[in-house]
Amino acid sequence: MKILHISHGFPPESIGGTELYLRNLVAAQAEAGHQVLVLSGCKELRSEVQLEEIEQEGVRVLRIYRDDLYFDHFAKLYHPVVGEKVRAVLSAEKPDLVHVHQWIRLTSNLVEIASDLGIKTLVTLHDLYSSCPRCFRVNRDNEHCELRLSVESCLDCVPRFGHESRGEIQQSIQVFAAQFSAELCRAGRVLVSNQATAEIIAANTAVDLQALEILPIPYRPRLREGLPDQALPDEAMPADGETLRFAYWGSVTRRKGCLHLLQAFRALCESWQGRPIELHLFGPPESDEFAAELDRLAAGLPVKRHGPFALEDVAAAKIHMAVFPALGFETYGLVLDEATELRLPTILSDLGAMPDRAGAGALRVGPGDADALLAAMRRVLEEPGLIAAMRANLPLPSPTREEHARRLEEIYAASRLRPAGANATELAAEREAFHRLRLKSAAGQNCPEGGPG
Repeated sequence: MKILHISHGFPPESIGGTELYLRNLVAAQAEAGHQVLVLSGCKELRSEVQLEEIEQEGVRVLRIYRDDLYFDHFAKLYHPVVGEKVRAVLSAEKPDLVHVHQWIRLTSNLVEIASDLGIKTLVTLHDLYSSCPRCFRVNRDNEHCELRLSVESCLDCVPRFGHESRGEIQQSIQVFAAQFSAELCRAGRVLVSNQATAEIIAANTAVDLQALEILPIPYRPRLREGLPDQALPDEAMPADGETLRFAYWGSVTRRKGCLHLLQAFRALCESWQGRPIELHLFGPPESDEFAAELDRLAAGLPVKRHGPFALEDVAAAKIHMAVFPALGFETYGLVLDEATELRLPTILSDLGAMPDRAGAGALRVGPGDADALLAAMRRVLEEPGLIAAMRANLPLPSPTREEHARRLEEIYAASRLRPAGANATELAAEREAFHRLRLKSAAGQNCPEGGPG
């Protein structure tokens, strides 16, 4: 089978949960004898839309470069010239199936293009972007949002440039919602990794809940492959009087709750009189300004910021408890698999997929609740047997990439080509009209009498 995967990025240019998943998947599919290639967006801006081919880790990767600034903005998702490049690639390559993972940095009508060419298409939703123009369902106050995707709910929250009229912003939300509903309804299958994600997508698009298929994300151990579940290395257990080390790793951002974690840890240090404690932060900060804010909050505390890291660096720090206090909904949580591989229990936000996956191996706190986070860390310190008890109840390993790839083959075979919806022509016309409106607005040719919306 010839499989073409489409995503917003691919390693090494772009590394995140979706990109790492895709890298492992294409490797497993290639090993199984399939012909696999990747069509990827790119962070780099070019003077015109360009398509370049490279070979990365034995895989053909076709990179599309956009020609417009701020192309991650939801209102700029549709790009007709990128669409022409995608159509040309699919026409030339003639894949048996197109597997879409993300639309960002490309164009909003990927499924439509493949379907128009008679190619079966499948979608995996790795995040909540199809239900939220802000991508993560975290509002301007950094709070999780359960509101339905609509003009009424999203008008005052969506990202904006500042020059748009109120009407343009309203239209951008309408087109965004209609386009994703159309894409998901037209795909032969739509996959999500868990039930919680399925429910949010079904509540905010035209896709029926029963049409969303749950397929857990695989994980490939990187440090302790083959280690028996009962083998609990002694170095991960704190001895009496030893420094107990908490750690967070990943992107160091507000959305991931890093600020609340430092606030809770400062309160803990100010009130705790027992064994020594440390907090380790692994990962690059979202900005220099945020890094400075974290440093001010951590001043005088036993906090160690490590910057860019590998999982081996986390292992070498001999951590005892992982902490992932995300403010938003996590649709999967690769860090939970990493913590399980390191035999580490966790403290995490009671939101999204991770709490269900973690089971009794985690303590749960409300997102953004620094007091609850403080109480959870104190509990770890005050209950000597808690770490061992939680480690004995770590979640079962996720499927291997080979198991996942075999299940995907079955899903590929069962997928079908879906016809366009009844409103396909109207949607295309509305999308084109909004694209022209946005270009005029950006050029200062559509300024409303009342000023920006």
